[in-house]
This record gives sequence, C-alpha cells and structure tokens, in this order.
Amino acid sequence: MSGIRISSSKELSLSGLVVAITASRRAGELASIIRSFGGIPYIAPTVGIEVNQPLNKETVLTTMRIFQEKMDYVVFMTGPGVYSLMSSARDLELEGDLIRMLQDVQVIARSGKPKEALTKCGLKTQVMIPNENTFEGIGKLLLSLGVSGKKVYIFWHGSHSSDLRRVLENQGAQVFETHTYVYSTDVNKGGAEILKMMGYDYVNPDETRVIKLMEDIFASKVGAITFTSPPAVSRFFDIASKHGLTDSLLTSLKTNMIVVAIGPSTLKALEENNVRVDVLPEYYRMGSMIKALADFVNSSEGLTKIQKNRS
Repeated sequence: MSGIRISSSKELSLSGLVVAITASRRAGELASIIRSFGGIPYIAPTVGIEVNQPLNKETVLTTMRIFQEKMDYVVFMTGPGVYSLMSSARDLELEGDLIRMLQDVQVIARSGKPKEALTKCGLKTQVMIPNENTFEGIGKLLLSLGVSGKKVYIFWHGSHSSDLRRVLENQGAQVFETHTYVYSTDVNKGGAEILKMMGYDYVNPDETRVIKLMEDIFASKVGAITFTSPPAVSRFFDIASKHGLTDSLLTSLKTNMIVVAIGPSTLKALEENNVRVDVLPEYYRMGSMIKALADFVNSSEGLTKIQKNRS
C-alpha cells in the first residue's frame, strides 16, 4: 500500500506524503515541521554524534595558549561544540578566562544554534552569522571582513572542510583548528548529555531501522527522503552496500522517490553516490527545506514522481 495521498489543493501542503528523516540530532524538530505541512514523518537516523566531552585537558589548555596570541576571528560551527568547550573549561576553572578572551575577538557562529549557545555564555553583541550557513558562506563572510595577516580559529563539528582552510590561507590568514565532536553510528553518553542540555529531541541511529526504511522505499511506502549532512548520506549507502541493496536503492531513488538535501556539501555527497537531488532549498534550514519540498510536490515534476511511486 502506498504511503502517499495526492491532494488537489493548491496550498503548500505535503498532503499525507511520507517523508523519511535520516538526521539524528534534530529528528524530532524536523518531524514536527513535516507534520505542520501535512506530511507523515518516517524517522530512521543513519548517524549520530560522539561529543568529545569532556574535551581533553591538553586540548583546552592548548586552545587557551593560542587565544593568548590574540585571535582576530573565532568560528564556531556547532552548538554542541560551544557547550563542550565551555563545559570542559569550567571543569578546569578556566571558563571565565575563556569568555573574556572571546569578548576581545570577532566571533562567528555558523547558525542560530551556536549563536544561542554563545549568547547563554554572555557573548552577544559581537557574534555574527553568515548569510549562508555553509563552509562556503563562512568563507565569504571572512573574506569580506578581511583575513590577510589575521589569525582565525575554527571549532569544527563532525564534518571538516580542508577547502575552507585553504581559501583562508591563500588570502594570507593563519588558521587554527579544533574538533569538538565526530560523527558516529551512535550518540554516546557525553553527546546525549550535551544534546539534551541544548534542547535537542534527538533519536539514536539504528541500522535495523534504516534497513526497514529501505524495504519500505522498495515497497513504495515512502515518497520522499531528506538528508541534512554528508555523513548521513555516507552511512546510508554504507548500510545499503553492506546488505547488497545499493542497486535496488539507486533505482528506487531515481524513479519514484523525491530526494531532498540541505546545502551544497550534502548535494555533493549524494551526487557522488549517483543520486540526483530533486529539492535543494535556497536557504539551508529545515523549515525552508520542507517548504521547498512542498513546492516540488505540487509541481508537475513532483506529481509525476508521486504517480510513479503509486503505480
């Protein structure tokens, strides 16, 4: 039985479309947005995060020593990274010193979550967010501010872009980097505590659940699938390969599934796995992603894919 009901309504509605969620960290939030558009969320996270909590003592001390050299820009890619760093500095009784150092530099947050975390630490006025919350968007913002002869410190999330460092260094910047967490196939205890502290309604990744999702895709019970990070894409296809499902999966994704991605890095990861992306929102946010999906569903191309799914 198909998981899709087609509505003749002209409104931006998903009209009962079953939409798969491969994200872990914000699965609950994304599910709520899908419901608000009339869709049916299907949560099957492929990857979680493993937060370095607490951060290694030497990592924190090294960061503090580097900060004493007077950074010009400090970039936080992720909210959990802010909490992890501050929590570890607090354990070493260095949180106050760290905040004072950050108050003397230009702080850049990749998106609203790290900005919110920084605001709670007392860093409000000097925090900037790029127009595009991608590596490219951060690079554009930094270049517009001027990086020649400047020192830039980047606190990465689970994905790392050597391109960003290369762009900055080519313009004369000195770049320092720290990784506060990595992607994994589970959410470890430290990661769970950090995410709960930040109010995330996360869902642990489960390979069995992902396999069931693939089976439901083959049975035309799912109409669309969303990807919000390159690691989620990689893990999805790793699981498919492990169980000999890659060819069937690619056929289904090509012919009768609507594939949705946030941002150019996730788009690239899907294209590298021979998947054509149908929906890429102009703004790389979950609400914009689902609105763009609703627009596509009500287009002639989207209706054609839905009809193929039903047949």
